[in-house]
Amino acid sequence: MSTKQQHGEFCWNELMTTDTSKAKEFYGKLFGWTYQDHPMKDMTYTMFNNGEKGVAGLLQIPQQDKGKIPPHWMSYILVTDLEETLNNAQILGGQVKVPATSIEGFGRFGILSDPTGAHIALWESANP
Repeated sequence: MSTKQQHGEFCWNELMTTDTSKAKEFYGKLFGWTYQDHPMKDMTYTMFNNGEKGVAGLLQIPQQDKGKIPPHWMSYILVTDLEETLNNAQILGGQVKVPATSIEGFGRFGILSDPTGAHIALWESANP
């Protein structure tokens, strides 16, 4: 049995919130998660860890989007070809909300809504 994640499997979870400090404290106390902040060009991305394993990401809702985007968890599904999957989603009645976007050195993501309006993120790893 392979432990490597496959196309179509959930592969990551990410929290966008208005108060990252409060989220770090809450999830740290609730689950014993630790975290590491990673400063980036326009933001800080926080990685939550359960022991040695990375389990989720955390980022601040941008100031210009406060009130438009509520705090929420986003799940990511691994795909082998991001453009093809986004195109197929549209053919099947989904809508692309965030087109293919690169995260240098890690991979690319896109966000879509399904025909019922539910949002999901797709992830194409740079290191398959």
